[in-house]
Amino acid sequence: MRLFTAIDIPDTLRDTLTELQDTDVLAARWSDPDQFHVTLRFIGDVSQAQAIRYEEALADVYADPVRCEPYGLDLLPSRQSPRVLMLGLERTDSMMELYEAVSDALEVGGLGPEDRKYRPHVTIGRLEDVKPNEVHEFLRVHEETTFPAFEAERFVLYESTLRPDGAIHEPEAFYPLSS
Repeated sequence: MRLFTAIDIPDTLRDTLTELQDTDVLAARWSDPDQFHVTLRFIGDVSQAQAIRYEEALADVYADPVRCEPYGLDLLPSRQSPRVLMLGLERTDSMMELYEAVSDALEVGGLGPEDRKYRPHVTIGRLEDVKPNEVHEFLRVHEETTFPAFEAERFVLYESTLRPDGAIHEPEAFYPLSS
């Protein structure tokens, strides 16, 4: 099984992001709005025994609810070579505390440390053979779009199944955040 941890987004934000996908200006493989989330930590392919270990380790995570503050549309890995259109989120103190708590629990459970800087975001679409200037124009057109902040009161362990038309994420366990 292929696992990751994430924060779900509220319907109001999901609706706003879905409206952005209704364009023929940008060639993209759009993410299914039902699958929108903010990844905390990607785990990867694991055995059933490892999955149980991670699920148990995550049950020990204690963190406050997370303030999620979108800063706007952005690109990964960079504006010069755009491959992913995303909604970026600020690295708020509560976001970083949860990320570190989840990472620590998973590493105690046997997962290796993350070697990339954490960039909280929601993937809106994957860009396919698109010219950077087309993407920059899309960003310019939507630079005034506002995205609602929200508070996450839980995080989720998901199983991700890869399919030709995109990954399907199914929740395996929910973990409440306490104040």
